[in-house]
Amino acid sequence: MRVECAEVTDRLWEYLDGELAAEEAAAVDRHLAACSFCRMRHSRDRSFLVLLVQSLHRPCPAPAPLRLAIRARLAGFRFER
Repeated sequence: MRVECAEVTDRLWEYLDGELAAEEAAAVDRHLAACSFCRMRHSRDRSFLVLLVQSLHRPCPAPAPLRLAIRARLAGFRFER
């Protein structure tokens, strides 16, 4: 099985999530080994996922202006019962 750049791009998130069948994943592996453009995309998207996972494990309070804006909007909002 051989895949082209467009297919790798379309399936990259499935590949990163380990959702491709073994044969499809192996084809993407081979393509990434030969294609520097797709390797760069893979590296970028994988780095994003790593940062996302890391951010889930540490508190990240909302910036003060955002908190104030949310509170102001909620203050004027009526809850229906």
